[in-house]
Amino acid sequence: MHRSRLRRGASVLGVLAIAGIFAAFGTSSGVRVSAITPAPAWTAAQLSAPSGANWLEYYGDLSGDRYSSLDQINTSNVASLKEAWHMSLGTCTADIIAGAPVVPGASPGSKNNPTNCGSMESNPVAVDGVLYTTNAPLGQTFAIDASSGAIIWEYTPSYAGETLPNGSPFSPGSGGRRPGVAIGEGKVYVGLPDGRLVALDQTTGNEVWESAVGSYKVNAKISAAPIYVNGMVIVGDGSGDGGGASPSLQAFRAANGGHIWSWSPIPSPGQPGFSTWQANCANGNGSVNYGGGSFWQSPVVDTKLNTLIVGTGNPEPWNTRCPGQDLYTDSIVGLDLASGHMKWYFQTAHHDLWDSDLPNNGVMFTGTFKVKTTHKVKVHGKTVTRTTTKSVSRPAVSYVNKYGMTFVLDRATGKPLLPVKETKVPVSNAPGVNSWPTQPIPAAKNVLFNPVNKDNIPCTTPDAATATGALYASSTAPDGKPYKMGCAYTPYDTTQYVVTPFEMMDWPASSYAPSTHSMVTCGVTGRATGFEQIPAASQVPTLFGGLGAARLGVSDGSTPLSNSGNFTALNVETGQYTWHQHWPAICYSGSANTAGGITFVGHFGTGNGAKGDGYLEAVDTKTGKSLWTSPTMPYPVSAAPIVYAVNGKEYVTVEVGGSGHNDVTRPNGLLDSHRVRGDLVYTFTLG
Repeated sequence: MHRSRLRRGASVLGVLAIAGIFAAFGTSSGVRVSAITPAPAWTAAQLSAPSGANWLEYYGDLSGDRYSSLDQINTSNVASLKEAWHMSLGTCTADIIAGAPVVPGASPGSKNNPTNCGSMESNPVAVDGVLYTTNAPLGQTFAIDASSGAIIWEYTPSYAGETLPNGSPFSPGSGGRRPGVAIGEGKVYVGLPDGRLVALDQTTGNEVWESAVGSYKVNAKISAAPIYVNGMVIVGDGSGDGGGASPSLQAFRAANGGHIWSWSPIPSPGQPGFSTWQANCANGNGSVNYGGGSFWQSPVVDTKLNTLIVGTGNPEPWNTRCPGQDLYTDSIVGLDLASGHMKWYFQTAHHDLWDSDLPNNGVMFTGTFKVKTTHKVKVHGKTVTRTTTKSVSRPAVSYVNKYGMTFVLDRATGKPLLPVKETKVPVSNAPGVNSWPTQPIPAAKNVLFNPVNKDNIPCTTPDAATATGALYASSTAPDGKPYKMGCAYTPYDTTQYVVTPFEMMDWPASSYAPSTHSMVTCGVTGRATGFEQIPAASQVPTLFGGLGAARLGVSDGSTPLSNSGNFTALNVETGQYTWHQHWPAICYSGSANTAGGITFVGHFGTGNGAKGDGYLEAVDTKTGKSLWTSPTMPYPVSAAPIVYAVNGKEYVTVEVGGSGHNDVTRPNGLLDSHRVRGDLVYTFTLG
């Protein structure tokens, strides 16, 4: 069930007056906007080419690179950018702010609390002068005139009749992100927080078909944007988090929603990798039925290699699992695009105890790397082995993990193209910890500003603080003991809270700049948390059947008192910085690059971010030098910008409304007026 309507008008708050929106037609400043033309079945070549006038996929194209071939806006004129329009999606309503339930019958929110509106972390797809986007908390979806900001149609899903296992009404809640949509074959594909994938008519917003990726009764939820390719819609679910059933990545027919294939990062009995979980771990405690491994980001696709590449989530519960690597959690995985069969994997964290998964997207590129090869030769009649180093061109994919470590792999084999060393890390012999003795540590520079130890592993910053502003290093933990200050991969047990870096490189979209061979990343330096293990006998299953995180924790609350931002361009051929910027406020927007030599990025506030405002910036892709900043916006920018053109004119659009996951205004208190959320869309163009 749903509600979809064509809009006869829209409240546009920018400099252009909008009038006369009729069905799928609109006018703006005397320029007629043509009717929505249904998108074709895009070819692999069209979807793999760098974006131009259209931004066809969530990432712009299938590579994940968020790179535009447009150059009308460039380093010589970007300072002339002006706002074309901004508007409200209308999803952050007064009723929700006042505490009304997001869906009828569900639990109400906090009274007069803007954060009930959820996170604004989506970016649109742009096709033939129309933007298509979705937003929290409901997953409402919109078609918007890209040159004026007028809403053409909107779709509101219904959750009527959906009840959880305890009988309470299902609610999408307020904190979930709705990242984006996919377009193809005349339809808009939307993932919903109850595990449904819905296809909408591109011209009207009416529902065409729906399929289930998983059941909300076992915590299935779609937290990544669908990807359209080869007549398929590919999307994963996040059911593995919070004690839900093990998740899957699935492919559906774009024409009718028919199921094509499914792949789970948690192997079943008899499958490769099952032994890494040990069969005697049953009843949800690290079993493969509730093993975690959620999909938080969309895959990237190499159609020439017929390979889909995706990062997987952490195992659950976070501690007290049987010994083993827990394949294929915390892994970069290459799957056959047509069948979903696994071709290769590379695990970035073994037996994860710290929630060190891969929510950030990969970027694909072709690079030149120094590769060592061995061969046998005859020397004085004897056969000896010689090692030579050659520079070779290889198809590559790069991912950054939550600790700011960048892994650069061969897309065909999954083997590292930049050195990765299995490094000894501290281990614990305490009951149930079962920490792994080594972890894969890349030699590439770390993109954070946390201190790193001799093994290039980031450690907790000295000024890391709790949500109340108390320094961990000089505070008493809830168990009455001092906190132990640690580094990434420092194990913890039931005897003391251990403070480690936490969730620093999360969802903000990474991009790739071909002019500098650089992956551009955006993150949070200094974020930390305190871990203590819950004994196995004391762990309690969740509503969904599994154990969830099942740990004691003290979060830093993402405060501006100890958190700062890292905005970095890392040369992924050499592992060295192209540029490396330390911001006073966190970086939580993501970026986009253009052939005009510009990198666009949003800011999570002026100063240290405590004001709850934000702005968009353009920097020189080669140097990182600031070339333009927008006027201050009323909310933090926690979504990535996109670039497109309408009638030959280049535009930059970004959604603005703040994030619940890294809300730096938390220290102000739940109902403080500084704790803001919004639902605005801003668009800029030259002059």
